[in-house]
Amino acid sequence: MALASVTNVEKAYAGRAVLRDISFDLQRGQRIGLVGPNGAGKTTLLKILAGEEQADHGNVTISKNCKVTYVSQIARLDPEETLHHQVSLVFEEVHAIERAMHEAAEDLAKHPSGPEHDAAMERYSVLETHHNHMGGYDYQHRVESVLDELGFTEHDLDLPIKALSGGQKSRAQLARFLLEAPDLALLDEPTNHLDLPMLDWLEKSLNEMSDITLVIVSHDRYFLDSVVNEIYDMQQGQVEQFPGNYSAFVDLKAERQKSQQRAYDKQQATFAKEEEFIRRFSAGQRAMQAKGRKTRLERIKDESSISKVRGPGRGVVLNLKVDRPSGADALVVDDLCKNFPAKKLIQDFSINLQRGKRLGIIGANGSGKSTLLNTLAGDYPPDSGEIKWGFKVNLQFYRQEQQDLVLENTILEELQRAKITASQQDLRDLAGLFKFSGDLVDKEVSVLSGGEKARVAMARMILNPANTILMDEPTNHLDMQTCEILEEALDSYDGTLILVSHDRYFIDQVCDQILALQGDGKWKLYNGSYTDYLAAVAREKTAAAEAKREADKAEKQAAVEAQRREAQRAKKSAPEKPKMAYKYQKMSLPEVEAKIAESEERLANLEGSMANSGVANNPEAMRKIGADHAVAKRALEELLQVWEMKGQNKD
Repeated sequence: MALASVTNVEKAYAGRAVLRDISFDLQRGQRIGLVGPNGAGKTTLLKILAGEEQADHGNVTISKNCKVTYVSQIARLDPEETLHHQVSLVFEEVHAIERAMHEAAEDLAKHPSGPEHDAAMERYSVLETHHNHMGGYDYQHRVESVLDELGFTEHDLDLPIKALSGGQKSRAQLARFLLEAPDLALLDEPTNHLDLPMLDWLEKSLNEMSDITLVIVSHDRYFLDSVVNEIYDMQQGQVEQFPGNYSAFVDLKAERQKSQQRAYDKQQATFAKEEEFIRRFSAGQRAMQAKGRKTRLERIKDESSISKVRGPGRGVVLNLKVDRPSGADALVVDDLCKNFPAKKLIQDFSINLQRGKRLGIIGANGSGKSTLLNTLAGDYPPDSGEIKWGFKVNLQFYRQEQQDLVLENTILEELQRAKITASQQDLRDLAGLFKFSGDLVDKEVSVLSGGEKARVAMARMILNPANTILMDEPTNHLDMQTCEILEEALDSYDGTLILVSHDRYFIDQVCDQILALQGDGKWKLYNGSYTDYLAAVAREKTAAAEAKREADKAEKQAAVEAQRREAQRAKKSAPEKPKMAYKYQKMSLPEVEAKIAESEERLANLEGSMANSGVANNPEAMRKIGADHAVAKRALEELLQVWEMKGQNKD
């Protein structure tokens, strides 16, 4: 049975249709990525699934007992409550059980014995079992662990929501979803405000939640590649379904468009042939036949579902060929150090960047990526070290804030300012690629949103590229189609590129070197794309794990060898245990005791003889009895030793 069903859903705003006759089912475990241009209705569809908006027509059915969580782009949290409390609300059932357990414990204290005591004990036992089953004793640790992975400090836990930044609020909402683990999760741009370590952790967490159904709106193509196994492409109010992740979708969509274009071309050829027949024979003997064909052709055109494939519309303005290249060494950095108070950003950084290289700078939030870029651009002075730009380097810096725009100009005027020689048509074509079509090009830059200004700045850069470009988060505010336009443009760029980006897919497509800032001033340079970087890091982890295993093995072997040597030393220094003579080995303990008695008696007799005055006055007799006494004494000592050894063996 489907977790949710969407049947013939339609939605319009101010007369503009956003969703048109959309139908699909959601099964348990499905992982769907919703993609499409801005304004295609992706967020609207999520809100209708979440019950926050109603469809104009059609139905959305959610199965009974299906828990649905909607993570919106704008967090909905109580501004007065603390971060820890708001995130812990997902364990409200656990809190209720704890309150009931406390009440049962109070009843036990009130009634030390009797029926009330027994009833309270039974109630407490049942509640405690349920509490344990729900992980009641470790949920606090789970809350703190998830918040830690999402970049919150221990100090942040007690802050009110209103004291958090917008990004922190979004991450707090994401933490609630991960702890809640619903049946159906609707995620709207969940990767916003996450750095690379957080993204890796989120992808791993979602992939471990295999029984949850996910519907995700995201511009992060790498994230979609890692998490989803279906793509719903939303275009012109409708949904087309594709199996596989985002990369598979791109290939499959291209194939479908080729097939559709071939069918369209074949259809148009048929139409042209029919129209030629109608034109030639609209009068004369075959006029009736021509009239019938015309009626049939009009009906076929009305009923035809084959439409022309909309091409990307990319033109020659996207060619980023550099007119004046720089020298071979575009950038040389020697032992650069840059710190902020009480924080190391980068230490002893050196690089020789050749002309035409494309360096991507990555790292966690706060690792110093943008600071390094601004330092290279000359906006911040280095604490030490040297930065040398190469011969004839012409530097262009695409900043997140787009400080270089003239606010009083229109969009078209700003584009013309970037390239005086460009034709009006080329400028309008380029503006259209960046979502400024028709009369929008006449809007003043001052009234544009931050994202719109970013697109204007990007279009200006493409119109007139320098031979060396610095870019700080260039894909912010760009939808997937515009990102692909930028990637295609940079593919033709033959200058030097240094960029900071959290968009892993973009970095993978554009860069051929990766500079990873690792925190506390540490860094490492990798050759190749982002995929190559990940492979290198995986090899490093494998090598480190193997080295640790070998070190542990060597340490264990050394400990065993040390114990062996110590045992040998102890054995050598220990007094040697007397060995039992062969003649005594088969004797029993009673037999040894009898021999001891005999020896004692013989010694006593010899000592009596030695006391005899006749013997004492006879030196020869004394020597003989003395020798016999010594032999008897040694025999007794030997027997006593044998007796002791046999007694120990018996124990």
